[in-house]
Amino acid sequence: MRVKLEPDTAFVGKKFGWIFFGVIFSLNLFFFIWFLLFSNLI
Repeated sequence: MRVKLEPDTAFVGKKFGWIFFGVIFSLNLFFFIWFLLFSNLI
């Protein structure tokens, strides 16, 4: 049971980590592009 439980929790943690990393990376990319466009307008 313990051998089966650890890969499941590790998989869920890894999936959550990838989702969290993707959200942070997309927000940073969005603000970076917005900053470039805003600086180009001025």
